[in-house]
Amino acid sequence: MAPSLLITRPSPDDVEFARDARHVLGADVPVVRAPLIEIEPLAIPDPGDAMSLILTSKHALFAAPLGLPLWVVGPKLGALARAAGHDLRHVAPDAAHLLDHFKHSPPPTPALHLHGNHMACDVAAALRAMGHAALDHAVYHQHQRPLTAEARTLLEGETAVILPLFSPRTCHIFFQDAAARAPLVVLALSNAVAARVPRGAARAVIVADRPDAEAILMALPAAWEIAKRVEGENSPQ
Repeated sequence: MAPSLLITRPSPDDVEFARDARHVLGADVPVVRAPLIEIEPLAIPDPGDAMSLILTSKHALFAAPLGLPLWVVGPKLGALARAAGHDLRHVAPDAAHLLDHFKHSPPPTPALHLHGNHMACDVAAALRAMGHAALDHAVYHQHQRPLTAEARTLLEGETAVILPLFSPRTCHIFFQDAAARAPLVVLALSNAVAARVPRGAARAVIVADRPDAEAILMALPAAWEIAKRVEGENSPQ
């Protein structure tokens, strides 16, 4: 059997990624969608005396007021911010690069970081450590969800599964919840994500060249070839 693709991104990102993956791998690639995180928007905060905004996730864009200069992580979020009319000043590939940028070109302060209730990087704390006034506010919850019955059935089988993982937290949730019999080929967004894959839990771990969804998509053909090779190794001789 052909390898399958298991997508754990929250909705509606899971639908979009499934569509894009089929464009890369072919319309007939088996896809199972099983979001492990559900996004719940919260009340939009008063920006107070903030002089600049920082976003590290597109899920916070709804809460970002227009009129303040904006720094973001990720080209997709940058494009969405421009389309919404924001005064976009800088787009960094990830939070680490954003903080490096702030070392020589800090935003007007106080800066306000809008984020989810789970953060991979506390940007406001890092700015304060540099000596800059910075605030932060959670504007959405990331609720953990269990694997679906369809995903569990897939993982209990013998067919190779390609598993893109987009955050350290999602990686932790997956391997905490899943007991996979199926051989896994993990596509990790970054080294930080790859580091959360338990030793021996995957036949292969591929790290994207850049920390964004497009780089994950570009790595899918390589993951597909590895998964097919694993299929051949598991086939009866």
